[in-house]
Amino acid sequence: MTPGWTYRTPTGRATSALVGVAALAAARGLAGPRSRTLWVCAVVPDVALLIGLSAAPTWKQLPSYAIRPYNTLHSPVVPAALLLAAGISRHRGTTVAGLAWLAHIAVDRAFGYGPRDAEGFVAHA
Repeated sequence: MTPGWTYRTPTGRATSALVGVAALAAARGLAGPRSRTLWVCAVVPDVALLIGLSAAPTWKQLPSYAIRPYNTLHSPVVPAALLLAAGISRHRGTTVAGLAWLAHIAVDRAFGYGPRDAEGFVAHA
């Protein structure tokens, strides 16, 4: 089995879907459905994707300069850091940001989108 948060197996994808739905529901419950923080943080991980899209050789491959930002913004470390900061500060907005960011990453994993390899494609085992 591959270490880490897998999106390569049906179980991993189902787990990711559950995490994504739960994180989004929790963020919505804390902030309400019209929260700017919730929706901005739910889409901001794809900024690197949007930056690289115009120069992408195909819609499935990111250009080399967008790979590292994409992988960084789609790392579970980012929402984990936000949630840790929220736990320390007890700041509701930071909690919502971390949950929304986690929801984005989890839903991506549920649909089979994980980190990009050196050539810009979704990495495969």
